[in-house]
Amino acid sequence: MFTIELNNRDILLLKRVWAFFGVGTFTERKNGKVVFYVQSFANLTEVIIPHFNKYPLLTNKRADFIIFTNIIKLLKDKEQATMVGLQKIINMRASMNKGLSDNLKIVFPNTKPIARPTINFEGIPHPNWLVGFVDGEGCFYIKIIKTKFKLGISTTMVFTLSQHSRDHLLMSKIMSYLKCGNIEKPKGRSEVRFVVYKFNDILVKLLPLFKNYPLQGVKHKDFLDFSQIASLMENNSHLNSEG
Repeated sequence: MFTIELNNRDILLLKRVWAFFGVGTFTERKNGKVVFYVQSFANLTEVIIPHFNKYPLLTNKRADFIIFTNIIKLLKDKEQATMVGLQKIINMRASMNKGLSDNLKIVFPNTKPIARPTINFEGIPHPNWLVGFVDGEGCFYIKIIKTKFKLGISTTMVFTLSQHSRDHLLMSKIMSYLKCGNIEKPKGRSEVRFVVYKFNDILVKLLPLFKNYPLQGVKHKDFLDFSQIASLMENNSHLNSEG
């Protein structure tokens, strides 16, 4: 199965993706999520896989895709019809995404995960790629905390991108591409973040990027609010109670 899951705020964006591929199923879940998925073997082999072969994934998700296509080949050859073939598939499945569930580990105790393909991220190919990535993984937010200053409140604009820790190189490449920000690793989590706190970097480097290459999902509305706040802060409006 190939699937994309988003918050239902982005229902229109996901329906555009569904229309683009012209296959699969679209559903709305009770948990506030919308899902586009493709399960048909024919659609996977004739539409989804050819698309990502023509337009390769750049992050470590490409390793998952490579394993996925190899499993598809095994299924096509009916390898799943024997325990030996099925175990081979499970070994590959164990190296994808977050690995096997606890139940599968119990059912297949002899599983030996395969080595994941090595993905060498060579850099951002185009601003639109980065903007699309931000549409899925980025966050614009305003950090407001109590302080001992005159107003009693400190306001900071923050832009962040989060990804699995195995994509540390990707975050570093994005930092180099934008020429700003820092890399953070939250303790106790398999996560790496690219974060921009410096107001001038947000004003001079980030805002022009997203104005010239607009976000396509509901996150564009967050960006518009973010831009208005930047204008207020540039005029020091955040230093008085009304602002």
